[in-house]
Amino acid sequence: MLGAGQEELLAFFLRNYELDEVAWSMAEHGYFEEEPLLTIVDEADSENRIVVEGNRRLATLILLTDPTARERLAIDGDWADLAALAADHALDSVPTRRYGSRDELLQYLGFRHVSGLMQWSADAKARFIYNLVREHGYSFKQAARAIGSRSDAIRRQYVAWAVLAQSRQASADVDAAVTSFGVFYRSLQNPGIRSFVHLSNGSDPWLDADETLTAPLPDDGPERVEEFVGFVWGPKRVIRDSRELDDLARVLSEPGPLAVLRLERKLDVALDELPAHRDDLYARIRAAYRNTRSAYSEAHKFVGDAVLIVEAEQLKDLTERLVDTLTS
Repeated sequence: MLGAGQEELLAFFLRNYELDEVAWSMAEHGYFEEEPLLTIVDEADSENRIVVEGNRRLATLILLTDPTARERLAIDGDWADLAALAADHALDSVPTRRYGSRDELLQYLGFRHVSGLMQWSADAKARFIYNLVREHGYSFKQAARAIGSRSDAIRRQYVAWAVLAQSRQASADVDAAVTSFGVFYRSLQNPGIRSFVHLSNGSDPWLDADETLTAPLPDDGPERVEEFVGFVWGPKRVIRDSRELDDLARVLSEPGPLAVLRLERKLDVALDELPAHRDDLYARIRAAYRNTRSAYSEAHKFVGDAVLIVEAEQLKDLTERLVDTLTS
């Protein structure tokens, strides 16, 4: 019979890991012998083993073979039919492989799920790296060797996860950033965003952190991280595409436009409040030139078109005024 903690864990897997997909496979084909559950001995009771790798499969096995578990979790849908179909495959006993300790599993899991064929999600990879350093004393170089990556990338992923861990500990709502960790990690590559969340307060841990770092943010950092998460993923988010992160960073770096963004919750309005910048003007002029050149290459097909002539004359007039402004 499931204990309270095990029941909560089973419910978590049921909600988040699409166990029905695995259940259909097991019901139709049985358990694949090539995928043993990887276990370690339970230190509290040597007669028991703890499954470290394969918990999605284990949760599915429990729901297929234990009607009491299905009843306690109030599972409806196809599970009863799946359990009946799976009964032909003797799922009460499945292959396992025992390891002496959790440490013995680390390098295998790193290769399999971080660099291998069955890769974890971005958040799972970062969590694994964080635990290698915090719980098992790995250096960034050792962690990099264990999973086949570069130590500077390991450092950045560690710092990004530490930011979220510290924010959660401070009761900040950053769940959306955990779920979309790849986008959050990408956002921290922008110095403007790091500055906004106060990650670069003083030295920049993104560039020079060591393994002793546990709290990369100052006291007000978690609140800033929560606000940033709201800008990107919240119900009043201001961007719809990760390609807008760099524009958001420009706004977050300027007090005036940031104040407008907080009030209006519209990125384009806040961008209009940014102070003039030569590079921005240059980029707009170059874009206009490219568009005009493209239009010119097609103009011979529409000789005499009155509407296009009016638009071209307006463009000519505006271009002449632009030149006059820049030269006067």
